[in-house]
Amino acid sequence: MKGKVSVIVPVYNTGKLAVKLIKKILTGSYDNLEIIVIDDGSEDDSSDILKTINDKKVSVFRQNNKGASAARNYGIEKARGEYLVFIDSDDEVKKGFLKKMVNGMGDGVSLVSTGVEIRKVGQNVFSREYLDGFLDRKNEPMETFVLRSLLRDGRMYPAFNKIFKASIIKESGLKFDEKMKFGEDTKFVLDYLKKADGGIKFILEPLYIHNFGTVTSVAKKMEGDWKNWQKCYANLKKWVGRGNLYQKWLLILIYLRWRVTWLRARR
Repeated sequence: MKGKVSVIVPVYNTGKLAVKLIKKILTGSYDNLEIIVIDDGSEDDSSDILKTINDKKVSVFRQNNKGASAARNYGIEKARGEYLVFIDSDDEVKKGFLKKMVNGMGDGVSLVSTGVEIRKVGQNVFSREYLDGFLDRKNEPMETFVLRSLLRDGRMYPAFNKIFKASIIKESGLKFDEKMKFGEDTKFVLDYLKKADGGIKFILEPLYIHNFGTVTSVAKKMEGDWKNWQKCYANLKKWVGRGNLYQKWLLILIYLRWRVTWLRARR
């Protein structure tokens, strides 16, 4: 039997959506799992709704409102699986999401990432991202590989479309930065890759559905403040370290790309 997967789902005023998501995961194609739900101080009836879940694979915990990062960190503490997966409660996953990611965790692989289908809530608009196989690390340093990825299409930004080895996270004491409200996912992924000694595998299918623009989403507001982008860039430079000339050039290009993205987000 394949290793147990701990699925961590933070919930804040999204009880109905969370239950729908959890039922979808439970009826999926992967059985060896536990679902850890963290109610992050919901102010509506989400707590009561979550109590309707009656499955031994699901554990529900409640904390005072501290944010999604704190909820995820709480979930990491409670997780007992070999692998960790983070799913936002207002998002969705397609059949085979967990199974295909676990199968991708072969010898020498520390991180598996899938394609994403992005849906704009309230609009009949969606896109499918991260589906081409352009990335080939070859013998280059991990820092160069990741910088190329961030510059090319940003597939390494989110944590929600990936599966991680729990041992690397727990032994290294990795956590989401609870002080960050923007870019915390990317920092966590980069910190993880710094500790991991294996490769990265990409599944070129849109198995994760990200619903952008939900009531609880703060991404749009946070991306409008350039200071948040600057903090993310400072973290990225620190992660790269001294770097070689090529890495420094990639950093400059990423800065320019982020600046353009920020300007567009202000419109």
